Amino acid sequence: MLWWSWVLLWTVLVLAGAVVLGLLLWRVVRRGLAVLHEAESAAEDLGGRWDAAAVARPVRPRPEPAVLTPVGQALADYRLGRDRRSTARLQRRIERKDRAGRPQRISDLRRAERKGILHG
Repeated sequence: MLWWSWVLLWTVLVLAGAVVLGLLLWRVVRRGLAVLHEAESAAEDLGGRWDAAAVARPVRPRPEPAVLTPVGQALADYRLGRDRRSTARLQRRIERKDRAGRPQRISDLRRAERKGILHG
């Protein structure tokens, strides 16, 4: 074969390969854009549902920043909140066992008595 036929053959092969790669890339980009449009519509739908289901007030109040709160005050606030949560949990457990007709734990009754919660 002549040298120019080799050059012509390889030029055609490289151009054909570039065309095939270009077409494959175009298909991938088109499918990727379709997926992005679908994700965008799903996000808009979710955003609309989120706004429709939003409550008028937050579930709990936003805490104040405690950067400048004295350490003693912060510790006292933490212990007060911890005791309130513990007492509320104890009351819920006693009421739940009363509703179910199950026996109470002695430790729960003693803790409730120490906290001034009357049972019975």
